[in-house]
Amino acid sequence: MLTEAAVQAKCREIATTLGAFLGRNNSGAYSAKNPPTPGTRWGWCNDSAKFNAQYKTPDLIGWATVTITPEMVGRNVAVFLGAEVKDPQWHLTPGDKRAQAQLNCINHINAAGGIAGFVTDPSQLQQMIGDWKNGK
Repeated sequence: MLTEAAVQAKCREIATTLGAFLGRNNSGAYSAKNPPTPGTRWGWCNDSAKFNAQYKTPDLIGWATVTITPEMVGRNVAVFLGAEVKDPQWHLTPGDKRAQAQLNCINHINAAGGIAGFVTDPSQLQQMIGDWKNGK
């Protein structure tokens, strides 16, 4: 069985074969035990502890390259891609506040036309991109 780290590495590898790119979205904040500078926060959309509690961005972010319809004559566009990687045994539960905040971000990305989801197996990333390209 793959570990979460192995799933993440495989997702990044698979992304390149699908014309996509995924980079690690490291996220965190200053603490006395791990000090850069007081008040320092890092990671996409990690503006404040209050915002981060409601809206957590995916572990991997990037884009999927898509050739759009004939109206735009073969032009390529980058469609936002986000993968929240979880241990293969993980399941979403209503009481998991962290995962619910991650789901909030995933839902916003998908509603805006991007591609995002939870990934516990690398094949799910391939499925997400394929579904988006097929209009599902």
